[in-house]
Amino acid sequence: MIPTFVLDAGCRVIVWNRACERLTGMAAIEVIGTREHWRAFYEEPRPCLADLVVQDRGGELPCFYSMHDVRFESASDLHAENWCRMPLLGAERYLALDASPICDADGHLIGVVETLRDMTERKRAESKLQLIASVFDHSQEGILITDPNGRILDVNAAFTQVTGYSRDDVLGQTPALLKSGLQESAFYKEMWRGLEKTGQWQGEIWNRKKSGEVYPEILHINAVSGNDGAVTHYIGMFTDITDLKSTQQRLVSLAYYDALTDLPNRVLLAQRLHQAMSRAKSRERLVAICFLDLDDFKVINDRHGHEVGNRFLVEIANRLLASLRNSDTVARLGGDEFVLLVTELVSAEQLEGILAKIFEVVAAPFRIGDIDIAVSASIGVTLYPLDDSDPDTLLRHADHSMYQAKQLGRNRYHLYDLDAAKDLQTRHRELERIRRALQHGEFRVYYQPKVNMRSGQVVGLEALIRWQHPEKGLLSPLSFLPQIEQTPLIIDVGEWVLHEVLAQMGQWLQEGYRLSVSVNIAARHFQHIDFVFRLEAILSEHPDVSPHLLELEILESAALDDVVLMREVMAACQGIGVSFALDDFGTGYSSLSYLKQLPAETIKIDKSFVHDMLDDQEDLAIIEGVIGLARVFRKQVIAEGVETPEHGLLLMRYGCDCAQGYGIGRPMPAGSISHWISDFQPDWKWPLWADDCWDWNDMPLLLATHDYEKWVEHLQACVTGRVRDDPLFELSDLHVCRLSQWYAGGSRERYGNLREYVDLEAIHARMHHLGSKVIAMHRSGRQVVAARLWEEMSAFKDPFIEKLVELQRRVARVRVS
Repeated sequence: MIPTFVLDAGCRVIVWNRACERLTGMAAIEVIGTREHWRAFYEEPRPCLADLVVQDRGGELPCFYSMHDVRFESASDLHAENWCRMPLLGAERYLALDASPICDADGHLIGVVETLRDMTERKRAESKLQLIASVFDHSQEGILITDPNGRILDVNAAFTQVTGYSRDDVLGQTPALLKSGLQESAFYKEMWRGLEKTGQWQGEIWNRKKSGEVYPEILHINAVSGNDGAVTHYIGMFTDITDLKSTQQRLVSLAYYDALTDLPNRVLLAQRLHQAMSRAKSRERLVAICFLDLDDFKVINDRHGHEVGNRFLVEIANRLLASLRNSDTVARLGGDEFVLLVTELVSAEQLEGILAKIFEVVAAPFRIGDIDIAVSASIGVTLYPLDDSDPDTLLRHADHSMYQAKQLGRNRYHLYDLDAAKDLQTRHRELERIRRALQHGEFRVYYQPKVNMRSGQVVGLEALIRWQHPEKGLLSPLSFLPQIEQTPLIIDVGEWVLHEVLAQMGQWLQEGYRLSVSVNIAARHFQHIDFVFRLEAILSEHPDVSPHLLELEILESAALDDVVLMREVMAACQGIGVSFALDDFGTGYSSLSYLKQLPAETIKIDKSFVHDMLDDQEDLAIIEGVIGLARVFRKQVIAEGVETPEHGLLLMRYGCDCAQGYGIGRPMPAGSISHWISDFQPDWKWPLWADDCWDWNDMPLLLATHDYEKWVEHLQACVTGRVRDDPLFELSDLHVCRLSQWYAGGSRERYGNLREYVDLEAIHARMHHLGSKVIAMHRSGRQVVAARLWEEMSAFKDPFIEKLVELQRRVARVRVS
């Protein structure tokens, strides 16, 4: 149906069809019989095209429409195109307008019909093409476009500036013209293999300019396909990174070594500590992490100046280096703080002699000019793997022990606290119990459905691990996963889940269910050097399951730890068909730059925001923002934690159609999934919302069920003493609640003639009256009376909810008709 409205000879609206209602957001009942039709298109009064025809003001068209968008079809038919603000929708639309007169048998004008065509997308596409052309011409990146055979069709000015080749030099040539010869043919074969597989490639490459100079560049290649899927063009974009390479080479030494002493800094220390820990476990040796701090070094700086202090630090660094073996490490963290990494220890006693030598060389006097300087040192020590912590924690333990050495009198060392060692033993026992649970088959995989609320279709499942503990029963992941997240055991558990899920997916395929399943992957597992290789191996063991059915969920906060690494691993996984979702989105940094860099296809809205979205405007604003980001970055969005039909309605209202949560389906064993899918029916309100049976103005009516269920529940908690405050008591005011505001708005004009509308209004007032009495008695301390009144109100609640649902259904039927 084409949006159409008709004006009579007095410019009053006599027809305003349903398509016009949908396009403008203005209901026919609000505009028919008035001259207020301009409000659907403009924020201030001004004539529409039909008004100009009625009033014979065609000559004024240039005042309201740009000339190049207006043409005369005949003596009295008018056509124009312009942007309209559409105040009722809060959006801009580019409309094509046609106005034609309606005359009686004598040729007298009796009305004008105006039709509207929404050409917004076409107009924006034209603007986008203009923008693309401008970007091509003015981009600072070199751009070349080739045909499917690799023949160059066009290049931009930046290409010529970087390579020295003019446009005429390269037209008809292939990019092989730029080859430097530094990369082998296998490199280019792999590049084309990636292009054919994924339609894109990016990486670092060395090319040769026309002058013969070889230079490095970052190159991005994308394949452009037609409607039939065949490649029509390749677009290459590159940036000369010669200066960046030079800078990187200068920064490498600064990145790993202390500028004053030339000792390893914190970064290089961390790498060597990782290596030492790995060797220690495989060779059954100890590694001593010794945190050394000079005693009273501040006095040297204050008394003799920083230059003398720096010279002394250099001398101390040289003495420490001379005291240790080549296999050991001396690092400077800053100031007068040093870390000694002593490896290949057979026993803790072996460290005694090494530390004695350290104390001796530090205490030896140092002469600068006529100044004699002498200090002592305090050292904190922890031993790995007796202290089986991660590298950062080991350093903290050694640092803490150093401060204990100072408190005990300085010029000594202190071994990491024995009480902490006992805690470590307890943790080891817990880890060992979890390891046995994995070996003995005590873990289970449950599945929670994900649905499209608008269509009612099941769109996938999320795999969730459970522990069937022999004594404690079924345990949630929060009771054991946090204990293993920073240990290698998390990798074993993660791979077990992947095997279980893929095997189950294969079984479902045999039963006729092609279900996409998402699996949560811990940060340590995902960042493991062999993750992609192991994932490919696991997938190969289940060849009947397409990798495209597997989605990996990674926490937003974990993804931001190392964006470059995460992006590379994600791209490699996507290359084999696996997709990604950013889990718990919004609880981390949610940086736009990070979101742009991470190639996840889906964003999951954290359930902590969804839970309170019906009552907390800040949470609702966050959800609206996340959905907006997903739309801008062209990502799918799914909400967790949908517990009520009203959660689903509000999510759909803001553009999130996919969700999961207890209000849809609880996590369940694999054997229950097929029955659940067969029996699943979406809440009756969802398809009605999807079919435009309600509009945004009716949302308070649709949310009222939630409001009053929660209100009655909170009243009970207050009168029974389970809570001390009285949240949501503002609903006791008949004029404050959402449903009251709906009644006070335009609903009466639209639905006031409905019996259900009148019935609910009366029972609604009664509900508030009872609630106010409950609150009054509660606040005055008359709890027995308050409890009795609450029971009366509770009995009254079910009839109230029934009337509410009756009106909701009735409103839907009215809008459909």
